[in-house]
Amino acid sequence: MTRAIIVFAGTAAAATLSIDHMDSIPALLVIAPGYVVQAWLFERHHALGGLGYRLTMAGVSALFWTLLLLGIAVGCKHLVARFSNRQES
Repeated sequence: MTRAIIVFAGTAAAATLSIDHMDSIPALLVIAPGYVVQAWLFERHHALGGLGYRLTMAGVSALFWTLLLLGIAVGCKHLVARFSNRQES
């Protein structure tokens, strides 16, 4: 649980910084999941403005990247455990 909080805090910080630097490709990739959700909200006529716009973009992006990174870490852990068990047998 602690690792998830640390990863979420790091991705939230990266997403928050990326909002002001969307003219660079790495920043745009970090903030893209939040941008997609905000665009969907705009199409549904539920778009948020001002602070809500920034919170939606940073929060959704941080959640997306946290789940992706933790999912990859868990998958790698299981893969390593599977191969180490196979070699012992």
